[in-house]
Amino acid sequence: MFLKVHFFNWTNPEELNVRGKKPHFDQLGPYCFREVRQKENIKFHHENKTVSYFQRKLWYFDAECSNGSLKDVACQLDVVATSAAHKVRYWDITLQKSLSYLLSGRKLYTCRTVDELLFTGYPDILLTMGKTIVSNEDIPAYDRFGWFYLRNDTTGLDGHYNVATGEEDISQLGIIRKWNHKDTTKFYKSPCNIVEGSAGEFWSPGRTKDDIALFSSDLCRPLIYEYEETVSYLGMEGYRYTLDKKTLENDTRRRYPHEQAKYFEPTTTTEDFFATDSAEMMGITTPGSVSSSDNISENTDEYRDDDPDIINMGHCYCNGECMPSGLMNVTECRYGAPVFVSLPHFYKSDPSLLNQIEGLSPNDKDHSFSITLEPNTGVPLEVTARLQINILLHPSETISLFYNVPKIYLPMFWFSFKGQVHEEMASDLRKLLILPTVMLCTGIAIAVIGLCLIGIVALLFLKKKRRVPVTEPPAEKEVEESSEKKTEMVYLDKVSSEDSNARSDRRLYAKLY
Repeated sequence: MFLKVHFFNWTNPEELNVRGKKPHFDQLGPYCFREVRQKENIKFHHENKTVSYFQRKLWYFDAECSNGSLKDVACQLDVVATSAAHKVRYWDITLQKSLSYLLSGRKLYTCRTVDELLFTGYPDILLTMGKTIVSNEDIPAYDRFGWFYLRNDTTGLDGHYNVATGEEDISQLGIIRKWNHKDTTKFYKSPCNIVEGSAGEFWSPGRTKDDIALFSSDLCRPLIYEYEETVSYLGMEGYRYTLDKKTLENDTRRRYPHEQAKYFEPTTTTEDFFATDSAEMMGITTPGSVSSSDNISENTDEYRDDDPDIINMGHCYCNGECMPSGLMNVTECRYGAPVFVSLPHFYKSDPSLLNQIEGLSPNDKDHSFSITLEPNTGVPLEVTARLQINILLHPSETISLFYNVPKIYLPMFWFSFKGQVHEEMASDLRKLLILPTVMLCTGIAIAVIGLCLIGIVALLFLKKKRRVPVTEPPAEKEVEESSEKKTEMVYLDKVSSEDSNARSDRRLYAKLY
């Protein structure tokens, strides 16, 4: 498995506030890393048919498949400063002014090597001072900043997994039951805080074209993948599922009876949690929401505008502000940093995101997120995970560094992770898929031969049973018995006139009287 990382180099950061100028980005990379995954502290729980484990990931830089080296320099938005300003925006004005003083003389951007941005990290005084101001729960316990800092060859940062084994019910294979020992998360309101979906490595057999879900520990939420098409992969049929509207447009709708929904926690938005607004249900875009007319037109029976039990679960992922289509808000999951996740180059996103910047060109081939499953076994034939990390830059009236800056989503980097079935495994899988057909044909052949043998035996038996036995009649009837007539035996001489010397034949004949 390979992880490929592409960084965006901000070429004109000094022109951010120049009228008519847009931020321009050049794509660097890819920087390739061979990825190895290991499960540790594996414990099977047969009483509830689950298995628990931690996951360790190791990355090894592969210079041959990389376009550049880890010493390449990329200029990007100062994530630490931007995150600090975003986190304190509702704090006491005195604390905000203190932060403004600390940031005086600092630039909005920083230029670092790829190695520093990824694994090595770089020190920042705000990380050190932040620990003395707020609790450790709100500030990460890191002394350096790097997107993958302390994640290489480390156990536990992905969390503790508890996954169903499918021992008694194979349809439950690979479904995550608990994450960090809980079946809900603290980052979203119910019912959006539920831990559900596949853990990302196993899917149950007998797949259909219905949606599938995958729980992402990095995003602290499940992702919904929608069936796109049936494809052929190494001679096998596969169902291709992609990340689309239900996840990217905050339009994942579910039916919850009010008897259940009354226990849900209030949402963090000002929008109606229940999707009963007739304007919204008819596809009319309202402030802070996205149009879902396509979804409604295809499911008019399922999502009626007069059904009070339909919930748009996407609304409670907004964390107070529903963003443009194509972005996933993971601010709460990332220690309050304004991190937003999208597909690479803002693919399948609101056009306004691309109109604010220059240098990006989305396309389906290079920037989609897809999972291809073999439907009979549920085996992943090909997984191509592609996501982009963006930071929201917005103005502040208190912190001088962020005076008069535009509200804009700036891309940091995007990664591509690809795993696929190799030819040797595909050959074994094809044999496995053919096995039921072979067994069926063999069974049919044996059944046909058996029926033929039974038929032959039955015919021989019937033929033998119907055969009439043949008996020979007597050569000459000597005596005809009668119950009414009496007989007397007398001797009658018969002398042949031809030869007087021949012995006469004296036989006894019955005479009736």
